[in-house]
Amino acid sequence: MSASVRCLVVGMPTAEIAERHARLGEALSIRFDDLHKHFPPVPSLELVVAPLYCQDFDALELIDQIGAAGYRGMVRVVAPLLPNRAIVLRELRSHAARKGITVEMVIES
Repeated sequence: MSASVRCLVVGMPTAEIAERHARLGEALSIRFDDLHKHFPPVPSLELVVAPLYCQDFDALELIDQIGAAGYRGMVRVVAPLLPNRAIVLRELRSHAARKGITVEMVIES
């Protein structure tokens, strides 16, 4: 991973982040299966973005893997509209806090 990468997007196409990121050159989009190739993280990595769930993985699996690899930054979980968002976010944050990771959740558009 390039030392200039500040945002690692896992399991989401680059097209989805292009419209949200003015500095797309600082973001890298990868598949979950390739996550191990990008850890331990470079010091510039500030944010990992991933879906709440998809066919290949879910956010808890991602948090486990990056936490075990030494990441201690922010994870932004992109989720569909949920009936009780607060419960899901509380569970994610509780799981991530044990690994020194901060979680925020945004609604997918």
